[in-house]
Amino acid sequence: MKYQRHIDMLQYIINKGNVSIEELLSHFNVSKATLNRDINELVKSGNVSKVHGGVVSTVNSGEFEQVIEDKERLNISFKTKIAETAYSMLEDNDTIIIDSGSTMYYFAKLLAEDRKLKNLTVATNDLKVAYTLCGNRGISLVVSGGIKHRDAYDLYGGMSDIIETLNVKKYFMGASAFDIAAGVTHTNYEDVLLKKRYMSYASECILCADSTKESQVKRFKLCEPEALSILITDSGLSEEKIMEYREKGIKVILCD
Repeated sequence: MKYQRHIDMLQYIINKGNVSIEELLSHFNVSKATLNRDINELVKSGNVSKVHGGVVSTVNSGEFEQVIEDKERLNISFKTKIAETAYSMLEDNDTIIIDSGSTMYYFAKLLAEDRKLKNLTVATNDLKVAYTLCGNRGISLVVSGGIKHRDAYDLYGGMSDIIETLNVKKYFMGASAFDIAAGVTHTNYEDVLLKKRYMSYASECILCADSTKESQVKRFKLCEPEALSILITDSGLSEEKIMEYREKGIKVILCD
């Protein structure tokens, strides 16, 4: 509970940039003593600083990315539901690309237990996703090479010749943020280059992202919203936003 609140609070402060104590007390519904302890813990991370009457972020929201262990503990229920929805879209003889990230890890865990789908080919650049899928001998697994990110399990800078020849039906994509005006954005340039190549291989590009990433904008642009075939997210996305995405020709699936 406390760990989850710290992650949520850190992301909230970074998104806002400057937040008062009163706003944090109201938003997180905690006592002042609890909030003080939380803030002291966050200050130790180096990502926030205390100022008179509040706290400020010391990092750029467009560049900030949580380490993978933290992301896997953030919004678990939403990510699990998104993963279940993505899994339900698979068919026999599918060839798919599974992106890197915490939601994709939950997706891979479901696939690892599957014994019904036949002749499934999965390509990925995520070592944790690949390792998770290794236990399912019914999956033909293709892993792209490259350099491992320091704070994650994905590889960048390399590419398997096999992936370029695959007839990819679905690319299940992850990203740091999405916005109706700014499009899909991400924190890392090397990742963006790889994601763009994956998009060019696939018939359908399916963004799997929880609603907390909506209306955020990160440093590097990946694509316009119209480049997406499907958006799988949760009910935290407002009805107004859902209609805006659908008007751009994107199928929006709310996982819960």
